Amino acid sequence: MDAQGVFAVFGPYMVLFALILARISALVATTPFFNSRTIPMPVKMGLVGILTVFVMISRPQLPAIGELETLRLIGLVGAEMFIGALMGTAVSIVFGALGVAGQLIGLQMGLSMANLMDPISFQQTGMMAQVLNILALLLFLVFDGHLMMLRALFESFELAPLASFAPRSGQILTELVLLGGSVFEIGLRMAFPVVVAILFINFGLAIIARTVPQVNVFQLGFIITIGLGILVMAYSLPGFGRLFHTVVENGIRAALRMADAV
Repeated sequence: MDAQGVFAVFGPYMVLFALILARISALVATTPFFNSRTIPMPVKMGLVGILTVFVMISRPQLPAIGELETLRLIGLVGAEMFIGALMGTAVSIVFGALGVAGQLIGLQMGLSMANLMDPISFQQTGMMAQVLNILALLLFLVFDGHLMMLRALFESFELAPLASFAPRSGQILTELVLLGGSVFEIGLRMAFPVVVAILFINFGLAIIARTVPQVNVFQLGFIITIGLGILVMAYSLPGFGRLFHTVVENGIRAALRMADAV
């Protein structure tokens, strides 16, 4: 059998492997935890390869790809990368609420100027935002958020079959706008206990400053707001965990809805 005959037999399987690999690679590159720079690149490549093989095995039949032209194949690979990146971006937007909550909490506690290097994203972030990001990643693993994301990945091949790219831009934009708007709502809900508690403390310190001018309110307030903020955050962890679980589930559902709209 010559090279042309070999390609005629194995060509569709090679194209199928490339399309699945493109979607999974884009999702891994954009999904929180999977796209962490602390995970070595060979590990990510091995994960993508294993998932690609599993998806290929689970496919009952090959999709109707049509003619194997170069431009068409490039377009199909780009479409699959778009679907994977879209799903990963939906979950990443949800994680953005943690940054909003962390900035609000840090501002109220007087730690807005304390920035640290985030070991996950390698960017300068606020101290409280970094604490919440690390906590969120731990919770993400505790309630099997990574497995939920992988399950959504496998379901996406049923909702958006390979080589059937026909996006409904209106629905996709609507989902992205709703997710973007929910970031600020979720961030406020996460930061609400600390913000309210420190607000009452500031009222009390203001009264003390007016009635007892000899007291150094600035020094006293700095110690109280930090201590009270940490205490309130510790007591609100159970509610934070339940809220974050619901938020991640909503983000994954939105990712599946956008995959269905492609």
